[in-house]
Amino acid sequence: MNKLRISARLHLFVIISCALVAIGLAVGLICHFVAGGYFNYGNDYKSYKTVTVSYVVTEYDREEVHKISSEAFDAAGVNYYGFTANGSRLGEDVVYKFSKSVSDESLQTAAAAITDKFIAGGSLNSRADFHTEQTVLGGGKALIFASIALSAAVLFQFLYFLVRYKLSAALAAFTVDLHNLALFLTLCTLTRVPVGSSVIAFAALTVLVTMAGCAFLFDKIRKKNKEEGFAALPIKEQADICARETLVTSSVLSAAVAVCAVLVFVLLSISALSVVSVLSYAVGAVLMSAVCVYGVSFFTPALYARFREIKVASKQKSARNADK
Repeated sequence: MNKLRISARLHLFVIISCALVAIGLAVGLICHFVAGGYFNYGNDYKSYKTVTVSYVVTEYDREEVHKISSEAFDAAGVNYYGFTANGSRLGEDVVYKFSKSVSDESLQTAAAAITDKFIAGGSLNSRADFHTEQTVLGGGKALIFASIALSAAVLFQFLYFLVRYKLSAALAAFTVDLHNLALFLTLCTLTRVPVGSSVIAFAALTVLVTMAGCAFLFDKIRKKNKEEGFAALPIKEQADICARETLVTSSVLSAAVAVCAVLVFVLLSISALSVVSVLSYAVGAVLMSAVCVYGVSFFTPALYARFREIKVASKQKSARNADK
């Protein structure tokens, strides 16, 4: 690790990141047209179809309604993946959810069969209706608020780094924030991890952990520059030394945040916990942690060194022009 020249590999990191994003875009676009969406949307974000059974509680109880509905669904050859029930002392609605790929004709047939069963039983106020629920992602409040909060945080970080660590560090941190967010979403596309509200949280954590990691790195550079002999080293060597010394800190921070996030999501959804949901949280946390370590400990020092070299070269050119 001591011989690894991170800052000399910027072109390699750019190629890796661009290749991943390009492949992710290609996979996402293909899946958008043939697999139901650019991302693999989870239950809280994907569109679905429903059969809503409305019944009078004085004429039927929920167990009877489940039996009637299940018989109708079996006869139509369809299976629901979840249901919700809500109502009052007089009436209740049971909403059965189906995948978007289930045919409308089969669900309409099942709804009609349920209604006919109620009518045959002498109930004229109980019925079943078929609906299609189209989720509009752009209207999600969580997505909007997270975008606003992250934008404000990144802007504050840029201004803070500009004052404390100067322009090269501010530009590098800002670029890496965007780079890591894009890379995390790309990996979500490639791995087809179910994308729901939890992924918004992991995307936000990706940016926040990146910001913290960049602060550790540039603070290390700032402190090391006060040491005798360090400031005289080449810019790339300075960045490499500080990247190596902060690698463990950045890795531990990323892993700790990932583990805590998974535990919080598991505890919040303990009543409806499933293997799929836990796996989704775990994969999201692993992707977040991997992206943050790569972005902060490898991409950032290489990019920072390049910005510093451009700045130094610009100053030298200005000085030569002034001497002429």
